[in-house]
Amino acid sequence: MQLRDNGLRFSPITVVLHWVVALSLLAILCLQVVIGQASSEAGRTSLEHLQNLMGLILFLVSIYRFWARITSYHPLPVGTPNPIEVIISRSVAAALALAMVLLPVAVWASRSAAGEGVGLPGGFSIPALLPTNAALKQVVDVLFDIGAWAFLTGLALHVFGALKNHFLLKNNTLKRMLGKHVEL
Repeated sequence: MQLRDNGLRFSPITVVLHWVVALSLLAILCLQVVIGQASSEAGRTSLEHLQNLMGLILFLVSIYRFWARITSYHPLPVGTPNPIEVIISRSVAAALALAMVLLPVAVWASRSAAGEGVGLPGGFSIPALLPTNAALKQVVDVLFDIGAWAFLTGLALHVFGALKNHFLLKNNTLKRMLGKHVEL
């Protein structure tokens, strides 16, 4: 079994973690909407703890994915893409992987600077990263907002590229990320 990406294909681990991260991000965003609609404080707190746990797991998976991204060969592009598009797509993918590590740290830092804990289900919590400091919280929040917008822009480019390859160019790029063996 192939454990690492190589010049021809993604490893099964990469494929599974790619979709785990995508679904986890979607679940975290959906939880945020549900938290906003929660009628009771206890229900909201319980959902926030679940969201924090999902964020922690996503953070840990993202550390591995970023390491794997910078230490493994990336498979060659399918078809004959424009070299500029290859550079952009690989840069966006690396930036997304890095953002998936840095943005959770920014949330943790913001909550710490606000004097809030990061509660988890079962009464567990993540200890504060920084001392309580309102000015520091404002700085971290601005940095988070910039990073979040950059992440969402990169994510939109990533999805656009996948859809362009699948529907417009009709190549097998998306199939490869679904774990299929494709010819270059």
